Amino acid sequence: MPAEASAPEHGLVPTAADNSALLLKEVSLALPTGSALPAPLATVATTVTPPRPEAPVTAHQPRFYVGLVGAPDVTTVKFAGVESPLPNLGVVLEYRLSSRLRLSTGLLRSTKQYSARREDCDFGDYAVYMKHRYFDDVDGTCTVLDVPLNLRYDLLSRPGYALYGSTGLSSFFMQRETYSYAYVEYNKPGYWEGEAVNANRHLLSILNLSVGYERTLSPRWSLHAEPYVKVPLAGVGVYKLKLTSAGVFVGVKYGF
Repeated sequence: MPAEASAPEHGLVPTAADNSALLLKEVSLALPTGSALPAPLATVATTVTPPRPEAPVTAHQPRFYVGLVGAPDVTTVKFAGVESPLPNLGVVLEYRLSSRLRLSTGLLRSTKQYSARREDCDFGDYAVYMKHRYFDDVDGTCTVLDVPLNLRYDLLSRPGYALYGSTGLSSFFMQRETYSYAYVEYNKPGYWEGEAVNANRHLLSILNLSVGYERTLSPRWSLHAEPYVKVPLAGVGVYKLKLTSAGVFVGVKYGF
């Protein structure tokens, strides 16, 4: 009887069940592809764009403005003398051409009082009658409708205020003119006084120059002060006098 196989020492002989447990199994690994790759396996780095700073919001500026103005107005003829100031009142209209440039017009009514030297008066066809009439000065008063056409430029513009300069031309419509003078003719004293009504119109005959300060009260309302001078480019009125006027406009405006 064959000898029985001797058992290995220490009982280390594997059984069939043990052998099947030691077999290696093939396992397939499915890796994500494309955009599903994990961040460490991505081959293209993503560039992060920082957010752009927000642009400042520009306050809305009205295009049209309407305002009321008034000024104490003084008038002289070649600086022969300066009378007491008289009112210059009216309405103004403005149109904004750009952030700094405006076109303005309006209708102003002023009363001007002045004294002119005889040699500054143009008597026209009546000069022949003045040969024997001796006098030095002519006193005049006139009521004028002034229609300006100006350009304004903001020299300094800030959210709450603006400093500006303005220039342009005015047309004068003479409503009423009165003149008087005391004279001596053939050794006899006399006094002459005359009047003209709606007799003279002078288109774009006055040069306007001014500077101003405008203070913003709200997005639509503002106050302004504007010293001005009106320089004659031609004589006005019956006697073609070179009227120079000056004053300080003070007014309020509304924008829309």
